[in-house]
Amino acid sequence: MGFGPRTRRFCCRSFSFRPPKHRFKLYIKFGISQGLKPRIPKELYLMSIKADSDPVAGLIQVLSNLRQGRPLALFLDYDGTLVNIAPRPEQALPDQEMLELLGQLTVRPDIKVTVVSGRPLHDLQNLLPVPGLNLVASHGGEVLLDGLRNSWPLTEADREALRRWQTQLKKDLRDFDHWWLEDKPLGFALHFRQVARSERAPFLAVCRRFRREVEKEQRFQVLTGKMVLELLPLGLSKGAVLKDILSSPGFIGVFALYLGDDQTDESAFALLRRKGLAVRVGRFSKHTHASHFLPAPRAVKDFLRHLASPPKD
Repeated sequence: MGFGPRTRRFCCRSFSFRPPKHRFKLYIKFGISQGLKPRIPKELYLMSIKADSDPVAGLIQVLSNLRQGRPLALFLDYDGTLVNIAPRPEQALPDQEMLELLGQLTVRPDIKVTVVSGRPLHDLQNLLPVPGLNLVASHGGEVLLDGLRNSWPLTEADREALRRWQTQLKKDLRDFDHWWLEDKPLGFALHFRQVARSERAPFLAVCRRFRREVEKEQRFQVLTGKMVLELLPLGLSKGAVLKDILSSPGFIGVFALYLGDDQTDESAFALLRRKGLAVRVGRFSKHTHASHFLPAPRAVKDFLRHLASPPKD
């Protein structure tokens, strides 16, 4: 991924851990061209000896090596990262311990915590009533950062186009059951997790055709997530808003760490390949810009427990 024709994937220095119970892989991936050294900081090799049985311990060690005492800018996806994926969005709720951990982290002077999600801002505010927590909603279209709120402007022509595309999609999918549309501040989402497996192939064929039609107009984009498609204005992405945040005055000199589980997080992962640390939550996949993996949201919680613990003198 990202290697030219004279470039090959260098495997023998990858770290591959296969604990018998966890079946978890932690890979550090990089390309190496002929005559060139690996394009990855040497600190990434300083893995904890515990990493073969505990991916959280390995990530903690790597973060410590790379951070080198700098303030930490911690970016966290919501669904599939802080909480498990649920059949419907309203069922994916954080437990009390997660809220307490986020509260403990936000009061740390050396850590800035931001939740980055495709959910609407009002949804995140209701789910995560944590004072001082930064929120990036609608894939970057709504931002609440250090108490200041900004939103992507939609014109009346944009809103009319959204209504037209929503009507078109309803018409295209009229022969299928168990899907539903969610209105959002800057677009809408198609949820199809409950569509019968026998209907998935023709259903997705219709979705692909719809996506091509949307892209021809060059006004909106269709983002692909886990059993969800989302129509949004062109230019919105988690990576784009992350770039803006990291260049703002309050984030100068920080070390950035991003945890996410979805295809919509890949733009943020790509941004941090050279200037931070990107962690994908869930099954190992070679089709990602992330350099590290955690197996599930429960491992994310373990990692946050460590971060929230008092720093050692």
